[in-house]
Amino acid sequence: GGGRLAGFEEAKEIVEGCSIVVGMHPDQAAEALIEYAVASGKPFACVPCCVFSREPQFRHRTLKDGSNVANYKALIRYFSERFADYGVRVASLPFEGRNLVVYSLGKSGGAQERIAT
Repeated sequence: GGGRLAGFEEAKEIVEGCSIVVGMHPDQAAEALIEYAVASGKPFACVPCCVFSREPQFRHRTLKDGSNVANYKALIRYFSERFADYGVRVASLPFEGRNLVVYSLGKSGGAQERIAT
């Protein structure tokens, strides 16, 4: 029910039981959110906002052409390139500001999407 989580184990159980992983401007958790979804085979949607290119833990981010991820468009491209094998796509949401959603329908989502269209 509602209320506070009892602790890490309860939070872990809830996350593992989710059928989709969603992050709306998750800041520094964006990449971890996508990594978790890919590792667990779950569909995801992430609307990243901040790049954090100067933070030490994100300086490893480079694009396939070798350039650093230094702005928002490069961050979106980085996620698209890094998780390309997982069927990642990008779409624009109908609101102002950082509105690009990086998403995947999950391991079996590609076939479902082809059938639906």
